[in-house]
Amino acid sequence: MNLQDVYKKLVEDIHYLFKNAAETMKFDRTFRAKVTGSASKGKYTISYKNRTLTARCSQNLHPNDTVWVCAPCNDWNSLFILAAEPQESS
Repeated sequence: MNLQDVYKKLVEDIHYLFKNAAETMKFDRTFRAKVTGSASKGKYTISYKNRTLTARCSQNLHPNDTVWVCAPCNDWNSLFILAAEPQESS
């Protein structure tokens, strides 16, 4: 095994450790998603990485709106929408 292989293996191992730790750590996650519809009053269904999730929001949103979503303390059952991005006119 040459030195380049050792460095590559070390980087892969560090990446694996950080990825697993990030999934269980308690910090807010913020991500972009698309609104797919209304779930109930004040809740919307969103699409993120081919998953359908439900998030709270006090704004009126429409299907295909792009929004910023927060998972507080990495709790995916308490999602809320921070802001909607303005729609680009075609």
